[in-house]
Amino acid sequence: MLANTLFENGVERLQDIAARVSQALESAGIPYRILGGYATFLYVEEREPINARLTSDVDIAVARTDLKRIADAAAKCGLKYRHTAGIDMLVDAKEPKARTGVYMIFVREKVRPEYVESVPDFGKESRRKGLLLAAASPKSALPSSHAFAGITAGAPAISLSSNS
Repeated sequence: MLANTLFENGVERLQDIAARVSQALESAGIPYRILGGYATFLYVEEREPINARLTSDVDIAVARTDLKRIADAAAKCGLKYRHTAGIDMLVDAKEPKARTGVYMIFVREKVRPEYVESVPDFGKESRRKGLLLAAASPKSALPSSHAFAGITAGAPAISLSSNS
């Protein structure tokens, strides 16, 4: 019973921070997509709830040119922008923990210098629980080495590209 309560609390915490960042970006007219582990969790939970695995953070794809606007919009929803160890993130202003933050991945840029491909631009979108997610496709157009591919056992690949 305790494990179930901890899991449900984790889900609620992720839903809360994802909803806050979504509301902040959408009300400011800033394009974004939720991807990675949390997006995969939402897709899997919808189809096979027993197989859904939780992550500790939320990943979003955004344009680097919107960074200042993102920081300003997020502040209105109780989130604070941080740049730490080369990573751009949003954290809860009251409890600023990087481990449970919103990690920003930039479209049209490589996640890591050694990656061959850049993150694709925004393509198709999908909504789950009111959140804007990168569209799921049967096969990702991205190499599996990309941290944002959102691939877990039994889950669809998450791709930002509309040509999948």
